[in-house]
Amino acid sequence: MIPREIPFTTRRLYISHSKIKQLQLSNSTGTYILEELVLSCSGTESIENNTFKALSTLKSLELCKNQLKQIPTFLPSGLEILKLADNSINALHASDFAGLMKLRVLDLRNNLIATLPPSAFSSLYSLQSLILDGNNMKSVSAPLRLPRLMYLSMADNKLTSFPTNFFASFQSLHFLSLSGNFLTKVPLDLPKSLLSLKLEKNQLKIVRLQDVKHLENLSEFLLSENELTSIDGAQLLSNLTTLELSKNQLTVKVILLLRLTFPHKRKIIVHLIKRAVFHQATPRLLLLKY
Repeated sequence: MIPREIPFTTRRLYISHSKIKQLQLSNSTGTYILEELVLSCSGTESIENNTFKALSTLKSLELCKNQLKQIPTFLPSGLEILKLADNSINALHASDFAGLMKLRVLDLRNNLIATLPPSAFSSLYSLQSLILDGNNMKSVSAPLRLPRLMYLSMADNKLTSFPTNFFASFQSLHFLSLSGNFLTKVPLDLPKSLLSLKLEKNQLKIVRLQDVKHLENLSEFLLSENELTSIDGAQLLSNLTTLELSKNQLTVKVILLLRLTFPHKRKIIVHLIKRAVFHQATPRLLLLKY
């Protein structure tokens, strides 16, 4: 139970490592001007309907590291930050985020979400950051409509590919992480606004210039722990400053070619693995800085 003695003027409430199995409306009586509520590591399994609806001033809600199985209902329309990481949420529905037109940050990492229906985020016009790391997603369906999204992370899932035009509406996207999946090629139609692209720990064998040549603003391209044998001109992207190639299958010949073509004052990181061909005196780790 949330203590009833909390002053009515409380704006920020932090509760952690408690035993609140079910959060009920009566628990939050007297906290109607709350702007931030954190209830973490408390074993919370369920939340009664309308518990947060009365908290019209609430802007930030964090319910991480509990045992929730679904998104809380009737969240206040003024909510800007919603963090539900490390729960047991296994599905998203169109009604889950209805009315949350001011939501900027949504963190759903480390849940059990298997599919990503586009309708689930249809009302999130202001969303800037979406974190979906560590779920069970094997595929995604139609493109999402999130024109203001700047940060998207779907690392550590089971994704093998993306449908055509999936990223088409992300015209403001700056940061994209798809690390730790089963991708065999660079996704198509990545937004040209990207500054950072992380594709580590996938199954990429080649990066083609035609897949990335439009990424004229890209400054960081991370490709470590793939199965790369070739980099087809990606190092020539005009604004690229960091190219991470550790733990791939690149030969010394390819690495030397990268060294010659990568402009000065930029950084290439290359770690040769056992299938690379090199002389015994060649160091296992090459850090090429200019």
